[in-house]
Amino acid sequence: MSITSDYLEIIQQISKKITIPPIQDIYFPKVAIKGELSSKKTNFGAIRLTDGSIGVVFLGLSPEIKEIVSNLDKSEFINKNPIDLAKKFGSSNIFEKTLGLGAINAISQYIFRHSKFQLDTTTDSLGLLNLKKDDKPGMVGFFPPLVNHIKKMGIQLIIIEKKASFVKKTENWEVTLDPSRLEACNKILITSTTVLNQSIDEILKFCSNAEKISMIGPTAGFLPDPLFKRKLDIVGGTLISDSNLFMELIQKKERWGPSTKKYCIQSNDYHGYNSLLNQIG
Repeated sequence: MSITSDYLEIIQQISKKITIPPIQDIYFPKVAIKGELSSKKTNFGAIRLTDGSIGVVFLGLSPEIKEIVSNLDKSEFINKNPIDLAKKFGSSNIFEKTLGLGAINAISQYIFRHSKFQLDTTTDSLGLLNLKKDDKPGMVGFFPPLVNHIKKMGIQLIIIEKKASFVKKTENWEVTLDPSRLEACNKILITSTTVLNQSIDEILKFCSNAEKISMIGPTAGFLPDPLFKRKLDIVGGTLISDSNLFMELIQKKERWGPSTKKYCIQSNDYHGYNSLLNQIG
């Protein structure tokens, strides 16, 4: 099964077992001028449920998505069941798929919030890679904090990207379009965007030699079951600890830090979404 099918099946099972609160608010950035389309400050939106749970939405796959959400009538989503929106993750339309994954994130955060599962917000937010001098790390998507960390360690890093304009080689790291380069890496960090663009299964074909595989990102707020099924070790997301402050900061296009905490879920500490639903039910 594809990762899309896995998440749609989970959403179906959730809808049978518990009631998810309706959507209270949706925020998408207004793009006033052409140059803003490429701005990182317009890359994210948010779906907030009435209990305060928030799903972060990544809008940066294409300028078209940013233009659509900029002119979207958000009132049509208010008080609607997020399960219905989450089902759009199965759409072939990338805009609908984007909204669908955002809704899945909001639903997942509701489940984390109301079950007894304790999110680990105290350990290494960079996917628990625990890099050492003799490691050969790989990265799918460009994570500046990790690049800077590895640069200080003086070890070589392979970065996989999808756009030819990103290809570059420096003393400490190399950006390439060739995912097979990951076969030489023993620790791999993957961006959560690979779930949205459905490249995760293709990427993982080249990760069989890795001793540790982590996925992180602001939009990795989803239940980790499909990733752990694919032998990932860690999924790291962003916990919104103050939903009102977060909505204020994201609308001002300011850093979210004061309203959030980063967390990691390790596969060996996680017993599946059904156990979380049973705690809520």
